[in-house]
Amino acid sequence: MPELPAAASETAEYRYPDFLCVGAQKAGTSWLDKNLRRHPKLWLPPIKEIQYFNDLHVPESRAWTGRHRRDRGAMMMRHYLTKTEAEDWNYRRISVLADIIASPISDRWYGRIFSLAGADQMCGEVSPDYATIPDTGIAHILKLSPGIRIVLSLRDPIARSWSQMRMDIRRGQRKELHELEAGAMNRDLYNRADYPTIIENWRKFIPDDRLHVIFLDDIEATPEAVLESVCGFLGVGSHARLSTKAMNPVHAGEKLEIPPSVLETFKTRYRPIYERFAALYPEIGAAWMARHYG
Repeated sequence: MPELPAAASETAEYRYPDFLCVGAQKAGTSWLDKNLRRHPKLWLPPIKEIQYFNDLHVPESRAWTGRHRRDRGAMMMRHYLTKTEAEDWNYRRISVLADIIASPISDRWYGRIFSLAGADQMCGEVSPDYATIPDTGIAHILKLSPGIRIVLSLRDPIARSWSQMRMDIRRGQRKELHELEAGAMNRDLYNRADYPTIIENWRKFIPDDRLHVIFLDDIEATPEAVLESVCGFLGVGSHARLSTKAMNPVHAGEKLEIPPSVLETFKTRYRPIYERFAALYPEIGAAWMARHYG
């Protein structure tokens, strides 16, 4: 079990995460973020998804990462200032929120965010877009946090991809069947579903005892057990606060049946992913394959 950080202090100027949940997108990361925040021995930033390492190492991300931080940070700033009495304001927290909203990003900028964590807390963040960052991004993470622990939450690849496409549909980005069929061929969608490659890339840098894989199937079936496993992995043990709302879904998407032609495209493209994944995780891999390939 990892030890809680001994050198961190309440007023440390810079600190870097002890753990990261790096994905996958649409695989229970919002549920995990919300529940881990309830643990008194864990600290997560004022906003979910700082989007730092993908901003630096995945150039196409920059079209939206700054806007994400600004909008989420401004929302949290308004909430904090209106819900907290002025005499109780934590000006360090307000300063960090202002940094998130408006300051140029850098390693020092990132380190100031985590300096809010208490000396007796493990700190980390949930940013699903880190899953597919290149080797340079993973090496950057380890430069800042050599002992980092990584949590990876996974979901049936076709279900994950369709969930992301449903989100695009709700946003009005895709409506017609031909647009959905073209979307199923999207390379980024494939890369996010290619769990064997994602795991292989992270294992080049992170030993197995510091990489913890969980599955949305288990989150849906036994959420308290999943939280207990994650807390054990982080070395903080479970806590009564986590059991009270563990069963509550977070950001459950609207149900929408996948068109048969889109499903067939996914099945054809993703079959090698399913086969490679089943070799890594036979039980869950076989269950996923059975859903789509009989």
